[in-house]
Amino acid sequence: MTPYKNGFTLLEVMVALTIFALIATTLSQTTISAVDNQLSIEQVLFANWIAENEIIELRSKPWEEIKTGSKDYEMANQEWVINKTVSAKKSFSGVAIPLDVKEVLVKVSLKSQTSSLITLTAYLANESL
Repeated sequence: MTPYKNGFTLLEVMVALTIFALIATTLSQTTISAVDNQLSIEQVLFANWIAENEIIELRSKPWEEIKTGSKDYEMANQEWVINKTVSAKKSFSGVAIPLDVKEVLVKVSLKSQTSSLITLTAYLANESL
């Protein structure tokens, strides 16, 4: 009698399953990392848009209304916080400025986080002089 040789041995099946499990684990970790990176980039992009919009709004306001403050903002179904810090700028790199200039730091963060995602600096001059 000759033994039948149809199919795989148990050892061959276990080795194949181990290789498949390793490949599946690696692919899932890579996918999770890619999704996390995409979400992080998306949040920084939205924060940048919000900060740029805030600077554009400040440029359209009267000089006296450009002040330090904070406000809540909603964009992309998320709650954001915009913090503005305004200070008078008298010189750049030690060189006196003959204009009335304000330095505005705009920091944007998610409401659920304490650290800012982006900080933009703008310099606004009083054009009514």
